[in-house]
Amino acid sequence: MSQYRQLNEGEFPPNNNPQIITGYEILRQSVNLGLRQNQEARKSSLKAAALVSRQSQMYAQAKEKGIALNETIVNYDAPTNNKQDLLKKAQNKGEEYRNMDEHKIDVIALSQRYETSLTDGLTEEQAMAKNKQYGDNKLTEKKKKPWWIKLILEMVQPFSILLWIASIMCFVLYGVNPNALGAKSNLWLAIILIAIILLTGSITYNQSAKADALMEGFKNFLPQKCIAIRGGEKVEVPAEKLVPGDIIEIKMGDKIPADVRIIQSREMKVDNSALTGECDPLLRVTELTSENPLETKNLAFFGTLCKEGSGKGLVIQIGDNTVMGQIADLATGGETPETPLNKELKRFVILISCIAVGLGILFLILSLVVEDASVDTAVGQAIGIIVANVPEGLLGCITVSLAITAKRLADKQVLVKNLEAVETLGSTSCICSDKTGTLTQNKMTVANVWYDGLKRVALNKLKHGRNTEYEYDTNDPTFRDLHDCAIITSEAKFNIQAKDKATINWLETPTIGDASETALIKFFQPIEDIENTRQRRQLVELSDKSLAKMPFNSTNKFSLCIVNWETQDSYYCVYIKGAPEKLWTFSSYLLVEGRNQPIDEQITQKFKSVNVSFGKGGERVLGFAKFHLPRSEFQKGYKFNLNSIDTLKFKLEGFTFLGLLSLMDPPKETVPQAIKKCQSAGIKVIMVTGDQPPTAGAIAKQIGIITGKTVDDLLEENPSMSYDEAFNLAPAIVIHGDMIVQALEEENQNGDYVPEHMKDRRLRSWCSKPQVVFARTSPAQKLMIVRACQYIGHVVGVTGDGVNDSPAIKQGDIGISMGISGSDVTKDAADMILLNDDFASIVDGVEEGRKIFDNLKKTIVYLLTSNITEVFPYVGEIAIGLPLPLSNAFILTICIGTDILPAISFAYEEAEIDIMTRKPRKKDDHLVSLRLITHAYLLQGIIATSAGFFSYFSTMNEYGFPPQLLLSFMNTPYQKIPWPTITLANGQSYAPPPTTWVWDLPNMNNPFLTTQPYSPDWQQAPILTVQEGFQRTPLNWINPEIIYYDLRYIFVYYDQNYQRWFPTFEEWQNQNSDKLCRYFDRSDYLLEQNQYPINTNACFKTAALKYAQTSYFVAVVLVQWSNVFSCKQRKMSVIYSPINVVMFYGVLLETLIFIFIVYIPGVNNWFGARPVDILNLGMPGLPYSMCLFCWEELRKYFIRNYAKPDKYSPNFFEANSLW
Repeated sequence: MSQYRQLNEGEFPPNNNPQIITGYEILRQSVNLGLRQNQEARKSSLKAAALVSRQSQMYAQAKEKGIALNETIVNYDAPTNNKQDLLKKAQNKGEEYRNMDEHKIDVIALSQRYETSLTDGLTEEQAMAKNKQYGDNKLTEKKKKPWWIKLILEMVQPFSILLWIASIMCFVLYGVNPNALGAKSNLWLAIILIAIILLTGSITYNQSAKADALMEGFKNFLPQKCIAIRGGEKVEVPAEKLVPGDIIEIKMGDKIPADVRIIQSREMKVDNSALTGECDPLLRVTELTSENPLETKNLAFFGTLCKEGSGKGLVIQIGDNTVMGQIADLATGGETPETPLNKELKRFVILISCIAVGLGILFLILSLVVEDASVDTAVGQAIGIIVANVPEGLLGCITVSLAITAKRLADKQVLVKNLEAVETLGSTSCICSDKTGTLTQNKMTVANVWYDGLKRVALNKLKHGRNTEYEYDTNDPTFRDLHDCAIITSEAKFNIQAKDKATINWLETPTIGDASETALIKFFQPIEDIENTRQRRQLVELSDKSLAKMPFNSTNKFSLCIVNWETQDSYYCVYIKGAPEKLWTFSSYLLVEGRNQPIDEQITQKFKSVNVSFGKGGERVLGFAKFHLPRSEFQKGYKFNLNSIDTLKFKLEGFTFLGLLSLMDPPKETVPQAIKKCQSAGIKVIMVTGDQPPTAGAIAKQIGIITGKTVDDLLEENPSMSYDEAFNLAPAIVIHGDMIVQALEEENQNGDYVPEHMKDRRLRSWCSKPQVVFARTSPAQKLMIVRACQYIGHVVGVTGDGVNDSPAIKQGDIGISMGISGSDVTKDAADMILLNDDFASIVDGVEEGRKIFDNLKKTIVYLLTSNITEVFPYVGEIAIGLPLPLSNAFILTICIGTDILPAISFAYEEAEIDIMTRKPRKKDDHLVSLRLITHAYLLQGIIATSAGFFSYFSTMNEYGFPPQLLLSFMNTPYQKIPWPTITLANGQSYAPPPTTWVWDLPNMNNPFLTTQPYSPDWQQAPILTVQEGFQRTPLNWINPEIIYYDLRYIFVYYDQNYQRWFPTFEEWQNQNSDKLCRYFDRSDYLLEQNQYPINTNACFKTAALKYAQTSYFVAVVLVQWSNVFSCKQRKMSVIYSPINVVMFYGVLLETLIFIFIVYIPGVNNWFGARPVDILNLGMPGLPYSMCLFCWEELRKYFIRNYAKPDKYSPNFFEANSLW
């Protein structure tokens, strides 16, 4: 592997993947392209091509390669009809920046152009006029969809569409024949399905609306107030009222309120990380440093932060015309990637639809061909099967489960903008995380102190209290000198309002100043109030009334100040702070126990050793020294000039070195354990940071991202080892961003087209290492890293906070923004927001995501088990002619009544014990797999269905319909059997007495027989005389007009030999057939002359069907008792699972519902239920319920205890029965 070189200052890394250009770089490189094109006349085309990066060439190649802007990235996949518009927009913006000259012309000419004064600013009248002309200084918010559009979209999600179709089918079924028996059940089902869709859509929309409302509270780009000079006076004006031409003052800690030309700078440095991703403060000066306005140092941009120093600026652009506004404008379009859960639900909908439609078509054909049913009957049965296959309650369960989980995460400081993102986080196999503020506290802290030649741990007295033993001695004279030097040379101060300092928590008190100096004052404050220190060691006042300070700059690498300190030999003391190696060259002595000790080689080696050790630990090291100016040369009242090193009247030599302080941004206390949990869960954590590799590597080792030796460690230990050898041996690697750039250079050095699978090969190999850290990376490189991880199969979660992190966040399977430090654009692009910026919250989210995936599986198994009990009754009706074993009313009651709360209770189920020790689920590990379908339908579903049918047949048997009779009986009504012509011997003289055998009773009022009259007075005949014969018509079991007709009198035939009527079925031909019905009571029968026998009990009548259907329903409920507890755990026994109180309430409610429906008079009649004898007719389902429970416990036992083929492979039962 080749060695990688550092890029030269100002050199832009080439990018061979135009898909990953960030918005800022688009503008910057577009400008560079135009600027360089002007120089092509003076350069050969070959040399120009070498200088112009691939990103710069984007626009020239766009039409040919089909590149378009998507969010803040260039994307091949943008919709074709938007490509040209987006490309043109980007080109126009780049053209505008190429043509601007506000950074080039003299500030006098610039002030004249903007009709302002550099000293007095605009007048109030001018400002008001310009405000009317240019508008307010604010970004135009992204156009949002109206609330009603969002609400509608929530109601047309994949599963909702399935329910809409089912509802429409029910309406169609009702509309075809609204007067048909049972038609109202279809109408009610349609209405309830629509209610479910509306309710669940409203819940999801409400959660989204809450997230949007909270997002509004994050709007923080624009500072509320700023100082402007108007009419020669400094006035505080609302930032949104700034106009081009305003002169504004900028001080440390201010957010830049507009794009400004710097007209005065006192070591002013800005943090452009929100714009560029560059984390180091960048110096702003008044001089032009680059032709490109996006690179020159004499401009400062809206939304960036002044980290050090102060300055003045002339406002040149406001609102949407600022660079930030232009990038936000480019960040249009960009469809949100589909979440894994949404994909799974779509797949489930397709699967269920195929099953439902397939069964519907199959039984439609059977009804028409085999059973010779009418078209409307066959279609109605087919629609019934299709609707029965739809788990109507599942959508509500999923929505409620996601909402409950989102609420639980909100309690853990995680805002879920998209409910489905919760599950996505659970499937995450790789997290690309920022370091600062996410893994670390984003608070520089003094870690170690070195003085008197010894290294000591610098524990903060405020944090650790009085009872801790400290390694440093605050009374040591050397430490006191080090303390004074550190405080005096630091400009940071506490931003306090309270008058009583005794009540202030200094560690949490906000400060004004950079991070390093903030760390110093928070460390030393409990030792002595820093204001007292500064009063004791007062700075010298210069002739211009300013204080004697020389700020730090990158050239000098130190800051210097002079204090009044009168000693026997001196009036003044010079304190200096800066890079230790620099200060060491100024020093001749080392202060040891308060006395100067000459520096020799041994002391120098000690110093170098400790300085290197601090650096390897990822710590930032500051050195401190002092020098007492001799009285003879610097008399009292001496006028110092600190404009530059050259104006100093003393040499930078002979200093006394006081000591070292090392600073670090310490990891958050919760992070190491969170990283450990991620690793045990099979989740790779990749640190992607802008910090230097040593710092990134050290922090990674502290928190556990790196646990083994890195490639650099092996190379350092074995100089003879090659890079490739070290790469193959080391489990960990720290990659510099420049290495990514040069790897791309080498892969594309010939400029030939590179196939997609060949791109970024080396980056993918780095991402495949077990432990990876990327340092000094740009936002564009971060996006490349995310894409590489996705390419090798990871589901990637991405954290970020800057504007230019938004492409990576958008690219990730789940984007996570920081709530405290994150920019508005990043929060808008993210799926989740960490309100506390804590990485441990991500791990909480992963656990919740995995838990919800498990719990949704359990919910689906539970619901599909009862779902199959709803399908098979239709199968029995169509295939073998059974009276429908389960009515539509009971199906509806199960779907959205008895099953709902137990199903929802799974959302409250605690995580299984192995949830954070198992590997992330694979992309082919579907929410609804073949194994789950098999388990729910063919195992638990068959047991539940068997319970229902056993109860059904038992009940029908109790009411005089033995199973063998029922099966043969149900085919009979569909046969058209001609009856023999009957000739009576003496006309009307034949009349059997009422006391004779029941089968001799007349059939004059038999509703199932049709006749052709023999004579006009045929109705008076005791037995009908017909010419054509009787014909049967199909039996309607739910016709309320015939429910009390004894079917023994209807299914009869006439025997000419005996000249008598007999029952059709053998079981009823016995004169003791009354005993076939447990509940038969002959006293209920009305045996009157010429009247068909009627009684009020259900024996031998169609009324028995309602008792049987009720028994079927009760049996399903009894089995679901066991099913809900069996589904609690997939591996562990229910005995060891945590108690789920909601589940107990669910089972209780389920029981109360069936009791209410079955046994409450009036209610049971409305539902078509009957108060069954629970001991005789309800208990048949109980053995099946116990059977299901015992089987599940046995199956789980074998999953846990059956021998495995090897340590890492599942055993037979786990491989074949774990869903």
